[in-house]
Amino acid sequence: MKRTNYKLVNILLILLIIYVLFLLRDLWGNVFVKLLAVLKPFIIAFAISYAFYPFLKFLQRKKIPKPIAITIIVVTTISFLVIIIYSLVPIFSEQLISLFSSIMTFLSDVSSKFDIDVSPIRTTLSDIFSKISYNVGKYISDGAVSIVNSSINFISNFIIVFVCFIYFLIDMDKIRNNVEDYFRKKGKKTFNLVTQIDYETTQYFKGLFLTILIQFFEYTIIYYLVGHPNFLLLGVLSSVSTLIPYFGGFIVNVIALMIASVVSPTLFIFTLVIALVLPNIDGYVISPKIYGKTNNISPLLTIFAVFTGGVLGGFVGILIALPLTIILRTIYRHYKGDISKKIENIKEKI
Repeated sequence: MKRTNYKLVNILLILLIIYVLFLLRDLWGNVFVKLLAVLKPFIIAFAISYAFYPFLKFLQRKKIPKPIAITIIVVTTISFLVIIIYSLVPIFSEQLISLFSSIMTFLSDVSSKFDIDVSPIRTTLSDIFSKISYNVGKYISDGAVSIVNSSINFISNFIIVFVCFIYFLIDMDKIRNNVEDYFRKKGKKTFNLVTQIDYETTQYFKGLFLTILIQFFEYTIIYYLVGHPNFLLLGVLSSVSTLIPYFGGFIVNVIALMIASVVSPTLFIFTLVIALVLPNIDGYVISPKIYGKTNNISPLLTIFAVFTGGVLGGFVGILIALPLTIILRTIYRHYKGDISKKIENIKEKI
Protein backbone atom coordinates (compact mmCIF):
# COMPACT_ATOMS: atom_id res chain seq x y z
CA MET A 1 0.00 0.00 0.00
CA LYS A 2 1.37 3.37 -1.03
CA ARG A 3 2.11 5.93 1.65
CA THR A 4 0.22 9.22 1.54
CA ASN A 5 2.28 12.08 0.11
CA TYR A 6 1.55 14.70 2.76
CA LYS A 7 3.60 17.39 0.99
CA LEU A 8 1.42 17.02 -2.10
CA VAL A 9 -1.72 17.09 0.06
CA ASN A 10 -0.53 20.29 1.77
CA ILE A 11 0.20 21.94 -1.56
CA LEU A 12 -3.25 21.01 -2.86
CA LEU A 13 -4.88 22.37 0.31
CA ILE A 14 -2.99 25.65 -0.04
CA LEU A 15 -4.05 25.97 -3.68
CA LEU A 16 -7.65 25.20 -2.67
CA ILE A 17 -7.57 27.90 0.03
CA ILE A 18 -6.15 30.43 -2.44
CA TYR A 19 -8.88 29.55 -4.95
CA VAL A 20 -11.63 29.93 -2.32
CA LEU A 21 -10.20 33.29 -1.23
CA PHE A 22 -10.16 34.34 -4.89
CA LEU A 23 -13.84 33.41 -5.27
CA LEU A 24 -14.72 35.36 -2.10
CA ARG A 25 -12.50 38.35 -2.97
CA ASP A 26 -15.45 40.77 -3.08
CA LEU A 27 -16.55 39.78 0.42
CA TRP A 28 -13.19 39.82 2.19
CA GLY A 29 -12.05 42.76 0.04
CA ASN A 30 -14.86 44.94 1.44
CA VAL A 31 -14.17 43.70 4.96
CA PHE A 32 -10.49 44.49 4.53
CA VAL A 33 -11.27 48.02 3.27
CA LYS A 34 -13.57 48.70 6.23
CA LEU A 35 -11.06 47.27 8.69
CA LEU A 36 -8.28 49.35 7.16
CA ALA A 37 -10.43 52.50 7.41
CA VAL A 38 -10.94 51.84 11.13
CA LEU A 39 -7.29 51.04 11.82
CA LYS A 40 -5.76 53.71 9.56
CA PRO A 41 -5.63 56.54 12.17
CA PHE A 42 -3.98 54.21 14.68
CA ILE A 43 -1.51 52.87 12.12
CA ILE A 44 -0.57 56.41 11.10
CA ALA A 45 -0.22 57.47 14.74
CA PHE A 46 2.02 54.48 15.53
CA ALA A 47 4.17 55.10 12.43
CA ILE A 48 4.65 58.76 13.41
CA SER A 49 5.50 57.88 17.01
CA TYR A 50 7.92 55.19 15.82
CA ALA A 51 9.61 57.78 13.56
CA PHE A 52 9.86 60.32 16.42
CA TYR A 53 11.09 57.78 18.97
CA PRO A 54 14.80 58.22 18.11
CA PHE A 55 14.48 61.97 18.78
CA LEU A 56 12.83 61.22 22.12
CA LYS A 57 15.77 58.99 23.05
CA PHE A 58 18.18 61.69 21.86
CA LEU A 59 16.59 64.23 24.21
CA GLN A 60 16.65 61.70 27.05
CA ARG A 61 20.36 61.10 26.47
CA LYS A 62 20.81 64.84 26.98
CA LYS A 63 19.48 64.32 30.53
CA ILE A 64 16.04 65.74 29.69
CA PRO A 65 13.26 63.93 31.61
CA LYS A 66 10.88 61.91 29.45
CA PRO A 67 7.72 64.02 30.16
CA ILE A 68 9.59 67.22 29.23
CA ALA A 69 11.12 65.56 26.15
CA ILE A 70 7.68 64.45 24.94
CA THR A 71 6.32 67.94 25.63
CA ILE A 72 9.15 69.45 23.55
CA ILE A 73 8.38 67.10 20.63
CA VAL A 74 4.63 67.77 20.80
CA VAL A 75 5.02 71.56 21.12
CA THR A 76 7.57 71.63 18.30
CA THR A 77 5.27 69.58 16.05
CA ILE A 78 2.26 71.81 16.80
CA SER A 79 4.33 74.96 16.24
CA PHE A 80 5.59 73.62 12.92
CA LEU A 81 2.04 72.84 11.77
CA VAL A 82 0.82 76.30 12.84
CA ILE A 83 3.66 77.99 10.94
CA ILE A 84 2.89 75.91 7.85
CA ILE A 85 -0.84 76.66 7.97
CA TYR A 86 -0.75 80.37 8.75
CA SER A 87 2.47 81.43 7.05
CA LEU A 88 3.27 79.13 4.17
CA VAL A 89 -0.11 77.87 2.93
CA PRO A 90 -1.28 81.24 1.48
CA ILE A 91 2.03 81.72 -0.34
CA PHE A 92 1.99 78.09 -1.42
CA SER A 93 -1.54 78.49 -2.83
CA GLU A 94 -0.56 81.58 -4.83
CA GLN A 95 2.50 79.85 -6.24
CA LEU A 96 0.43 76.77 -7.11
CA ILE A 97 -1.92 78.92 -9.21
CA SER A 98 1.14 80.57 -10.79
CA LEU A 99 2.52 77.10 -11.53
CA PHE A 100 -0.60 76.09 -13.47
CA SER A 101 -0.47 79.32 -15.45
CA SER A 102 3.24 78.93 -16.22
CA ILE A 103 2.80 75.35 -17.44
CA MET A 104 0.03 76.41 -19.85
CA THR A 105 2.18 79.29 -21.10
CA PHE A 106 5.13 76.95 -21.57
CA LEU A 107 3.04 74.55 -23.64
CA SER A 108 1.80 77.42 -25.80
CA ASP A 109 5.38 78.58 -26.43
CA VAL A 110 6.51 75.06 -27.35
CA SER A 111 3.59 74.68 -29.72
CA SER A 112 4.27 77.99 -31.50
CA LYS A 113 8.09 77.80 -31.65
CA PHE A 114 8.52 74.17 -32.70
CA ASP A 115 5.20 73.62 -34.48
CA ILE A 116 4.33 70.71 -32.18
CA ASP A 117 0.76 69.72 -31.51
CA VAL A 118 0.41 69.80 -27.73
CA SER A 119 -3.34 70.25 -27.76
CA PRO A 120 -4.01 66.81 -26.15
CA ILE A 121 -1.73 67.71 -23.24
CA ARG A 122 -3.29 71.17 -22.89
CA THR A 123 -6.77 69.67 -23.03
CA THR A 124 -5.90 67.14 -20.32
CA LEU A 125 -4.39 69.80 -18.08
CA SER A 126 -7.34 72.14 -18.70
CA ASP A 127 -9.72 69.35 -17.70
CA ILE A 128 -7.73 68.73 -14.52
CA PHE A 129 -7.70 72.43 -13.62
CA SER A 130 -11.41 72.73 -14.46
CA LYS A 131 -12.25 69.78 -12.23
CA ILE A 132 -10.25 71.29 -9.39
CA SER A 133 -12.05 74.62 -9.82
CA TYR A 134 -15.43 72.86 -10.09
CA ASN A 135 -14.85 70.81 -6.96
CA VAL A 136 -13.72 73.86 -5.01
CA GLY A 137 -16.73 75.83 -6.23
CA LYS A 138 -19.10 72.97 -5.45
CA TYR A 139 -17.55 72.59 -2.02
CA ILE A 140 -18.22 76.27 -1.34
CA SER A 141 -21.69 76.38 -2.95
CA ASP A 142 -22.94 73.37 -0.99
CA GLY A 143 -23.10 75.65 1.99
CA ALA A 144 -22.07 75.61 5.59
CA VAL A 145 -23.37 72.10 6.27
CA SER A 146 -20.96 70.47 3.82
CA ILE A 147 -18.06 72.56 5.04
CA VAL A 148 -18.85 71.80 8.69
CA ASN A 149 -19.26 68.07 8.03
CA SER A 150 -15.99 67.86 6.10
CA SER A 151 -14.21 69.95 8.70
CA ILE A 152 -15.53 67.83 11.57
CA ASN A 153 -14.46 64.63 9.80
CA PHE A 154 -10.96 65.97 9.15
CA ILE A 155 -10.56 67.49 12.60
CA SER A 156 -11.80 64.34 14.36
CA ASN A 157 -9.37 62.13 12.41
CA PHE A 158 -6.56 64.60 13.05
CA ILE A 159 -7.31 64.67 16.79
CA ILE A 160 -7.44 60.86 16.97
CA VAL A 161 -4.10 60.56 15.17
CA PHE A 162 -2.47 63.26 17.28
CA VAL A 163 -3.73 61.95 20.64
CA CYS A 164 -2.79 58.35 19.75
CA PHE A 165 0.61 59.60 18.59
CA ILE A 166 1.24 61.08 22.06
CA TYR A 167 0.10 57.92 23.86
CA PHE A 168 2.11 55.66 21.55
CA LEU A 169 5.17 57.84 22.14
CA ILE A 170 4.66 57.65 25.92
CA ASP A 171 4.29 53.85 25.83
CA MET A 172 6.87 53.20 23.10
CA ASP A 173 9.46 51.93 25.59
CA LYS A 174 6.93 49.47 27.01
CA ILE A 175 5.78 48.40 23.52
CA ARG A 176 9.35 47.81 22.37
CA ASN A 177 10.23 45.87 25.54
CA ASN A 178 7.17 43.63 25.13
CA VAL A 179 8.06 42.97 21.50
CA GLU A 180 11.67 42.22 22.43
CA ASP A 181 10.59 39.84 25.20
CA TYR A 182 8.24 38.02 22.83
CA PHE A 183 10.82 37.50 20.10
CA ARG A 184 13.59 36.70 22.56
CA LYS A 185 11.54 33.66 23.55
CA LYS A 186 11.38 32.63 19.88
CA GLY A 187 15.13 32.11 19.79
CA LYS A 188 18.30 34.10 19.32
CA LYS A 189 18.18 34.02 15.52
CA THR A 190 14.66 35.43 15.34
CA PHE A 191 15.45 38.04 18.01
CA ASN A 192 18.55 39.19 16.10
CA LEU A 193 16.46 39.51 12.94
CA VAL A 194 13.86 41.71 14.66
CA THR A 195 16.62 43.81 16.22
CA GLN A 196 18.25 44.31 12.81
CA ILE A 197 14.92 45.26 11.18
CA ASP A 198 14.30 47.76 13.97
CA TYR A 199 17.76 49.26 13.50
CA GLU A 200 17.43 49.50 9.70
CA THR A 201 13.96 51.09 9.77
CA THR A 202 14.98 53.51 12.55
CA GLN A 203 17.98 54.63 10.51
CA TYR A 204 15.75 55.02 7.47
CA PHE A 205 13.23 57.27 9.26
CA LYS A 206 15.97 59.34 10.90
CA GLY A 207 17.72 59.79 7.56
CA LEU A 208 14.45 60.53 5.77
CA PHE A 209 13.46 63.21 8.27
CA LEU A 210 16.85 64.94 8.07
CA THR A 211 16.90 64.70 4.27
CA ILE A 212 13.44 66.26 3.98
CA LEU A 213 14.46 69.09 6.30
CA ILE A 214 17.77 69.73 4.54
CA GLN A 215 16.31 69.66 1.03
CA PHE A 216 13.45 71.99 1.97
CA PHE A 217 15.83 74.73 3.14
CA GLU A 218 18.42 73.90 0.47
CA TYR A 219 16.13 74.23 -2.55
CA THR A 220 13.93 76.99 -1.12
CA ILE A 221 16.90 79.25 -0.35
CA ILE A 222 18.73 78.56 -3.62
CA TYR A 223 15.65 79.07 -5.80
CA TYR A 224 14.89 82.24 -3.84
CA LEU A 225 18.42 83.56 -4.41
CA VAL A 226 18.23 82.99 -8.18
CA GLY A 227 14.86 84.77 -8.30
CA HIS A 228 12.61 81.83 -9.15
CA PRO A 229 8.97 82.95 -8.66
CA ASN A 230 7.92 79.56 -7.24
CA PHE A 231 10.81 79.13 -4.81
CA LEU A 232 8.65 78.01 -1.87
CA LEU A 233 6.56 75.58 -3.91
CA LEU A 234 9.70 74.04 -5.41
CA GLY A 235 11.29 73.79 -1.96
CA VAL A 236 8.27 71.92 -0.63
CA LEU A 237 8.08 69.65 -3.68
CA SER A 238 11.83 68.94 -3.55
CA SER A 239 11.64 67.91 0.10
CA VAL A 240 8.54 65.76 -0.46
CA SER A 241 10.13 64.19 -3.55
CA THR A 242 12.58 62.37 -1.26
CA LEU A 243 9.67 60.02 -0.52
CA ILE A 244 9.73 58.98 -4.19
CA PRO A 245 13.39 58.31 -5.07
CA TYR A 246 14.61 59.36 -8.53
CA PHE A 247 11.15 59.90 -10.05
CA GLY A 248 10.09 62.61 -7.60
CA GLY A 249 13.24 64.70 -8.02
CA PHE A 250 13.13 64.36 -11.81
CA ILE A 251 9.52 65.60 -11.95
CA VAL A 252 10.32 68.58 -9.70
CA ASN A 253 13.29 69.55 -11.89
CA VAL A 254 11.14 69.37 -15.03
CA ILE A 255 8.50 71.60 -13.40
CA ALA A 256 11.16 74.09 -12.30
CA LEU A 257 12.65 74.25 -15.81
CA MET A 258 9.23 74.67 -17.45
CA ILE A 259 8.40 77.64 -15.23
CA ALA A 260 11.87 79.20 -15.65
CA SER A 261 11.69 78.97 -19.45
CA VAL A 262 8.55 81.11 -19.37
CA VAL A 263 10.09 83.76 -17.07
CA SER A 264 13.49 84.44 -18.70
CA PRO A 265 16.45 82.70 -20.41
CA THR A 266 18.74 83.71 -17.52
CA LEU A 267 16.49 82.06 -14.95
CA PHE A 268 16.26 78.98 -17.17
CA ILE A 269 20.08 78.67 -17.21
CA PHE A 270 20.29 79.10 -13.43
CA THR A 271 17.55 76.53 -12.93
CA LEU A 272 19.25 74.10 -15.31
CA VAL A 273 22.49 74.40 -13.33
CA ILE A 274 20.58 73.79 -10.09
CA ALA A 275 18.81 70.76 -11.60
CA LEU A 276 22.14 69.27 -12.67
CA VAL A 277 24.28 70.10 -9.63
CA LEU A 278 22.09 69.80 -6.52
CA PRO A 279 20.77 66.24 -7.14
CA ASN A 280 24.39 65.05 -7.45
CA ILE A 281 25.34 66.82 -4.22
CA ASP A 282 22.31 65.27 -2.50
CA GLY A 283 23.00 61.81 -3.90
CA TYR A 284 26.77 61.61 -3.47
CA VAL A 285 27.50 63.91 -0.53
CA ILE A 286 24.49 64.58 1.72
CA SER A 287 22.69 61.20 1.59
CA PRO A 288 25.83 59.10 2.27
CA LYS A 289 26.66 61.38 5.22
CA ILE A 290 23.14 60.99 6.64
CA TYR A 291 22.51 57.30 6.01
CA GLY A 292 26.08 56.04 6.22
CA LYS A 293 26.36 52.38 5.24
CA THR A 294 22.77 51.55 6.24
CA ASN A 295 19.89 51.57 3.75
CA ASN A 296 22.38 51.45 0.88
CA ILE A 297 20.03 50.09 -1.79
CA SER A 298 21.11 49.90 -5.42
CA PRO A 299 19.40 52.35 -7.81
CA LEU A 300 17.99 49.51 -9.93
CA LEU A 301 16.37 47.83 -6.92
CA THR A 302 15.02 51.19 -5.72
CA ILE A 303 13.42 51.95 -9.09
CA PHE A 304 11.95 48.44 -9.26
CA ALA A 305 10.54 48.76 -5.72
CA VAL A 306 8.98 52.17 -6.40
CA PHE A 307 7.48 51.00 -9.71
CA THR A 308 6.08 47.82 -8.13
CA GLY A 309 4.67 49.77 -5.19
CA GLY A 310 2.96 52.19 -7.56
CA VAL A 311 1.41 49.39 -9.61
CA LEU A 312 0.17 47.43 -6.60
CA GLY A 313 -0.73 50.19 -4.15
CA GLY A 314 -0.86 53.50 -5.98
CA PHE A 315 0.64 56.51 -4.20
CA VAL A 316 0.55 54.78 -0.81
CA GLY A 317 2.38 51.83 -2.35
CA ILE A 318 5.08 54.18 -3.62
CA LEU A 319 5.53 55.69 -0.14
CA ILE A 320 5.93 52.34 1.63
CA ALA A 321 7.92 50.66 -1.17
CA LEU A 322 11.37 51.65 0.07
CA PRO A 323 10.96 50.87 3.79
CA LEU A 324 9.29 47.57 2.88
CA THR A 325 12.20 46.79 0.55
CA ILE A 326 14.64 47.52 3.38
CA ILE A 327 12.75 45.11 5.66
CA LEU A 328 12.59 42.36 3.01
CA ARG A 329 16.27 42.79 2.18
CA THR A 330 17.16 42.53 5.88
CA ILE A 331 15.13 39.32 6.19
CA TYR A 332 16.76 37.86 3.08
CA ARG A 333 20.27 38.66 4.29
CA HIS A 334 19.49 37.17 7.68
CA TYR A 335 18.28 33.87 6.22
CA LYS A 336 20.57 33.88 3.17
CA GLY A 337 22.71 31.05 4.51
CA ASP A 338 19.70 28.90 5.38
CA ILE A 339 18.16 29.51 1.95
CA SER A 340 21.41 28.49 0.23
CA LYS A 341 21.55 25.27 2.28
CA LYS A 342 17.93 24.44 1.38
CA ILE A 343 18.64 25.00 -2.31
CA GLU A 344 21.73 22.78 -2.15
CA ASN A 345 19.74 20.02 -0.41
CA ILE A 346 17.06 20.20 -3.10
CA LYS A 347 19.72 20.00 -5.84
CA GLU A 348 21.26 16.93 -4.20
CA LYS A 349 17.89 15.16 -4.00
CA ILE A 350 17.21 15.95 -7.66
